Amino acid sequence: MVRGILSIVFFTLLFAIITSCDGFATNKDIKPYGLNLRCKIKPERRDDFISVIKDRQRETLELEPASLQYCFGEDVNDQNTFYIHQQYLGEDGFTAHESEGTAKWNEFKDTNPFAEGGEPTIEFFYTNLEPTKTAIPAYCVHVELCIKPEFIDEFLQVIENNSNGSNNDEPLCLQYVYGESTTEPNKFIFHEEYAGEDGGKQGFDEHASAPHFKVWEEFADKGPFTKDPVVHFFKSFPDEYEEIITIER
Repeated sequence: MVRGILSIVFFTLLFAIITSCDGFATNKDIKPYGLNLRCKIKPERRDDFISVIKDRQRETLELEPASLQYCFGEDVNDQNTFYIHQQYLGEDGFTAHESEGTAKWNEFKDTNPFAEGGEPTIEFFYTNLEPTKTAIPAYCVHVELCIKPEFIDEFLQVIENNSNGSNNDEPLCLQYVYGESTTEPNKFIFHEEYAGEDGGKQGFDEHASAPHFKVWEEFADKGPFTKDPVVHFFKSFPDEYEEIITIER
C-alpha cells in the first residue's frame, strides 16, 4: 500500500516535470514515439537480463522526463523470449534516452547473452494516442501487419474503429496503440495491454469477441496482407509499482 501511494506521488511529480520541461514541447500535438523490441536470452543469462532490464526500466521512468512507458515481459509460450515496449515524447525523447545510462545495457549485450537467432529486433513507430504516463502490469500483445497498398485506406478505417472500440468500450483494455513503421512503408506496429483474470488474458479474450474486432476479422479475411501477420503474446513483469497509474497530459 505504501509503495502504491509513493508511486502515485512519483508519477504526479514526474507529470509536472514533463509538462514544465524546457527541453520538450508540452502540447498534445507531439506524437508518442514508440518502439517494440524482441529478443531471446540464453537460459543461463535469464536472471542477468531481468536484473539489467529492471534497472533500466526504473531509471528510465524515474529520471527521464520524456519517458512515457517502459513495459517488458516474457512470451506466454516461449520461455526466455522477452519483449519490451517503450514510448517517449517524440523522437527527441528517445534520442535523449539513448544518451542516458545505456552503458550497463551495452556492456550486457557485449557478453553474448542472446540465444542463437535471438538477437534484438526493434520496430519504431509513432503511436496513435496522446502522450500518457503509465506503469502497468498486463497481458500484452505485439503485432506486425504488412498491408497491400490497395487496401491501405480501408485498413486505416477498420483499425481506427478497432482502436476506438478497444480504448473506449472495453473496460479491461488498458491501451491499444499502433502506428506505421518508420522504416518500412505500409508496415504497421501494434502494442496492446489488457487486465483481468489469468494475468489479463480475460481482457484479451473479451477484446477478441467484441463487435469492432469482428469487423477487423471480416477485413482480414479479404487477404489484405503482403506477408503473414506476426503476433506475439506476453505477460509484463511485475515491478515496483503496485497499482495501475495513468496520467493523461
